[in-house]
Amino acid sequence: MTREEFIPLRDFIYEKTGIFFAENKMYLLESRLSNRLSELGFETYNDYYFFLKYGNEDAKKEMIYLLDVVTTNETSFFRNPPQLDAFRIIMEKNYFKNTNGQGMPLKIWSAACSTGEEPYTLAIILLELMELTKRNIPFIIYATDISYRVLEAAKKGVYGPYSIRGMDQTMLNKYFTKNGDTYIVKDIVKKNVKFDFMNLIDKQSYVKYRFMDIIFCRNVLIYFDDKAKKRVIDSIYECLKPGGFLTIGHAESLHNISRAFKPIMFPGSIVYQKG
Repeated sequence: MTREEFIPLRDFIYEKTGIFFAENKMYLLESRLSNRLSELGFETYNDYYFFLKYGNEDAKKEMIYLLDVVTTNETSFFRNPPQLDAFRIIMEKNYFKNTNGQGMPLKIWSAACSTGEEPYTLAIILLELMELTKRNIPFIIYATDISYRVLEAAKKGVYGPYSIRGMDQTMLNKYFTKNGDTYIVKDIVKKNVKFDFMNLIDKQSYVKYRFMDIIFCRNVLIYFDDKAKKRVIDSIYECLKPGGFLTIGHAESLHNISRAFKPIMFPGSIVYQKG
């Protein structure tokens, strides 16, 4: 891949997804797309770019594949425990000890949910809290991603040993069915999670996710430039209820992106609250 081939393809991906490949990542884009060019019979990356930009229905279908290869889907159950501990504390303090008096389900959004480990983890935490407090708090977890492939995997809820490595045996037995070397999420967890496609860079998509109590958008901002980060965070802010909470990746920050949130410190974690 030459620089002349890289720039228009990089800009096209940025326009469609907000994901930005710096020039020192040209090799990464090349490695992720080289096999696809061979499969489609294209000789150059320019041929592939013009096919995507000006092609017919086949080009629209190819976008599904492109979105899969340019996104990274590294995740596991109970990833980054300090952030999940903060989630538990917020839930206990705001919803399990005090009633909100509205009788409305608790609404949580796992944005960029990948293969489903995060939303299922949040569901398990809430089920455990209900059992511990002997309170039945209705909740729904919306889980979205830009990759159709990972969404299909998430809906199945079948995982290998690597995904569940952060869980103890008691929790595994309680919420999973073991089938050979795989672990299948039980319906008691699944029924609380709704999966759907969403492109975070598409402002219109946010209309479906209003009045959220908590939004998890972890390890996503690192793939956006500052302009795209601001667009996403501004849209997420509008989706939260007043007083709602946002959790981003532990290595991510809202510094220089938004001052609309109040940072709240927890042990090993920061959660951002809408004023």
